[in-house]
Amino acid sequence: MRAVSFVERIELDFSKNLLNDALALGDIDNDGGNELAVGNIEGTLSVFKGKEFSPWKKCSDLGMITCVKVGDICNSGKNFLVCLTAKGWCYIFDVKTESNEPPVSENEDDSHTSLRPTFTEYLPANSKLMLLADVDGDGRIEVVVGYSDRTVRLFRWEDISELSEESPGHLTQIEKWQLNGQIGSITVNMSAENQPELLVAQPGGTYARLQLPSENNTASGPESRQDVLYESLGTSQTGNSNVYTEMLGGICPSKFGEISKGTYFALSTLNGSLMLVDQNSLLWSLQVDHQLFSLSKLDVTGDGTEEVVCCSWDGQTYIVNHACEAVRFQFEENVAAFTVGFYAINPQKNVPCFVYATFNNRIYIYHNIRLPQVAATNLIEVMSKLPQTKEILQKLNIDPTDTTQLQQVYHYCLYGFKKS
Repeated sequence: MRAVSFVERIELDFSKNLLNDALALGDIDNDGGNELAVGNIEGTLSVFKGKEFSPWKKCSDLGMITCVKVGDICNSGKNFLVCLTAKGWCYIFDVKTESNEPPVSENEDDSHTSLRPTFTEYLPANSKLMLLADVDGDGRIEVVVGYSDRTVRLFRWEDISELSEESPGHLTQIEKWQLNGQIGSITVNMSAENQPELLVAQPGGTYARLQLPSENNTASGPESRQDVLYESLGTSQTGNSNVYTEMLGGICPSKFGEISKGTYFALSTLNGSLMLVDQNSLLWSLQVDHQLFSLSKLDVTGDGTEEVVCCSWDGQTYIVNHACEAVRFQFEENVAAFTVGFYAINPQKNVPCFVYATFNNRIYIYHNIRLPQVAATNLIEVMSKLPQTKEILQKLNIDPTDTTQLQQVYHYCLYGFKKS
């Protein structure tokens, strides 16, 4: 496995520890460029924008923040910033861009912070994961929350602004599931019929499919138990059946313009197993000697196919394509949280990036994450794909299939002397 190097980065100042689900990229202020939102266990929520070292927006005293997400939670056609705390408070922020607004000073009194929630609601406590996605294919965004007691709850925003002047709406619980094992992550994957499926990672490299409520049984109430279908890939690659597992769905298997049946999903475990799955079929499994704790996806080659990106606690980051060809990048510090996505270094110009949060009060954004290809190659293979190569070799009376002769020619062209 070859190593790659990324050097373009921005260093941000962010104090105190944070959880992995409290790090999110998205267009928070709806200006066309993505920002970075971070929440720590001390209750401070910060938004970073552009190349500024200090937070652009900041809010304090929220309580222990466990989840931060960006999305159209209200189904109103614009993004909101959403965060959950361990005590159950849900804060929704409608963030707007003000012209010539300076970043928040680190010395500024917390009572005068520039970011304030526009809506607050109390939900069940002890949340650890949150997902904003259309999980039932109705075109509306739902809120899926995973809890430390192995419970998953499904919420949807109900607009009551026409009925109440005091409140624009509230989150209504639609469904609740109780799982057997601790929840590693929650994701949505598209089936072969291109219908969304709600999946939850379970220990030991297994996962569960959550059956969504249908129109025929919604009358039974939100506490009605739906079937939870547990799935196993039937591989011994994961080893320990109790090992922590991450899961990520919606990985696009096709290039630009191609039609695909469903999407892939990936599984990673803390003991170093990484797997890519097409529906119920295991495409490949890869074993590494690092503890994988975070799983993401990103098109690093720009061809429309998303690669799997996973990170370990010691900063080792793997980029793996759909053919199980991989490269690795070594971040120099231990990692507290990790995510990938797009960030606007310049206004309204999003670039692919890796985001590392360390234990030393720093966040690093590596931007312009691009590779010409993931698969390893050599000069002979690259030159053989160029149309003019064959013509030049013919003029030199060199057989294009003679590898030894080609090596000698390219060695001479590069270094100016004959290879012995």
